Amino acid sequence: IHNDDVIQQIDMMTWYTMGKLPRKYGCLYHNLNGPDALTLEWLERSRKRRAAFWLASCCHEIAKLFLNMFMTQTDINGLLQRGSMFILSASQFGEFLTSGGFFEQRERQSKLSICDIGAGDGEVTQRLVRALQQKSNWLLTTYATESSWTMRNRLNEKNFVVLENLNQLQHADLIVCFNVLDRCFDPHVMLNEIYQSLDQTGFALIALVLPYSHYVEKNSSHLPLRTLLEPWPPAKRLSVEEELEMFFDVLQAVGFKIRLWTKAPYLCEGDLRQSFYWLTDYVVLCSK
Repeated sequence: IHNDDVIQQIDMMTWYTMGKLPRKYGCLYHNLNGPDALTLEWLERSRKRRAAFWLASCCHEIAKLFLNMFMTQTDINGLLQRGSMFILSASQFGEFLTSGGFFEQRERQSKLSICDIGAGDGEVTQRLVRALQQKSNWLLTTYATESSWTMRNRLNEKNFVVLENLNQLQHADLIVCFNVLDRCFDPHVMLNEIYQSLDQTGFALIALVLPYSHYVEKNSSHLPLRTLLEPWPPAKRLSVEEELEMFFDVLQAVGFKIRLWTKAPYLCEGDLRQSFYWLTDYVVLCSK
């Protein structure tokens, strides 16, 4: 059976619903009620792109075999303009931020500054920006950090202000960190930098894939200095609910207040084998 025939039979509601809620933080769970029209549109576009450009996909696969000898996978995706991601649509971002209280008491603000850590090609960030623009006519400045030189080029093309590191930013209204904490060398340092770079009324929007697994792309051992969840790997397999509680406890230890969290698919543009790939993401909105 073709891979796409199999994934078309998936119940996409399971991407967003929890079978069991964590005891400590269950009351803060926000159900997004399944994929919306824009999410389904992205999935359909990925399917059509794969069908229409199979020859280009073949060329990309051949190019990757060569480029893998001296480039990381992220750099290759940036160079070949592949591997776009999708987590939430603009309307889902808007709903989530509204429910979490981000827009409260911001009516008098004329400016808004946001920063996306590890922004990749900026596609996810642009959906978030659209959600913010739909709420008000703020003068919006969008910053980003990204370790991949090819992805930085793509961010510059989209007129993002690309920073060398987060320490260059102060008093940010919103800092986004999607699926980076389990890919960086020291996630605890990163969380503290996020906290310090926020304005006193600032929020952080953080996503983590569970079950937790840590992989550092740009060092030879691919191991972090410290893992986000400790001990890792655990002595016994933990449930998602247990891992969520550990994750939220880490955020609170930094100083964050958990405002709201949700479950969503972390979707990635596909290849010759299938139209898209996905992992299970847990997105949390925090304030200082």
